[in-house]
Amino acid sequence: MSMNEKTRLTVNRIVAVLAGGLLVFAVMSLTVVNSANNQIEELSQALDTSRHEAGRLLSDAEEHFAAGNYVQATASLETLFQHQPGSAEATRGRELLATLREAESDADARWEAALPQIRTQWTASFVSDLRADFEEKMDTVTEEEWTKVRSDVRESWEQEQEG
Repeated sequence: MSMNEKTRLTVNRIVAVLAGGLLVFAVMSLTVVNSANNQIEELSQALDTSRHEAGRLLSDAEEHFAAGNYVQATASLETLFQHQPGSAEATRGRELLATLREAESDADARWEAALPQIRTQWTASFVSDLRADFEEKMDTVTEEEWTKVRSDVRESWEQEQEG
């Protein structure tokens, strides 16, 4: 065998090993990637189902309602109605929504009734705090202003004394 044939044979073997390795890598990658994508899809569907489960959404709404958080309770109920419209929980949710709206209306009415007194108390407290801040700063402001106008006041005084 000549040197040229040996080199060509070695190059062919190296190319064959590389091609075989790439082929094995490609087949394994496709298999693993497809398997992983399938798992991701299954988990995504399971998460959507869990997230929009009727019982969970209704209990979330009830908990928010009990805590007085009407906005989040309404959001949970709307999600329930959107994803599980025909469920028994949706029927109970509609009843809860009516109760929730009534409670929210009552809370708004109580707020409106109490608003004048609350505003009066807040205004008095705010004015009191503002006056306290002003009185604390009054000495400093007065001293700074006196320093600015002292010479003018003296001139005016001296003119009055001469005249």
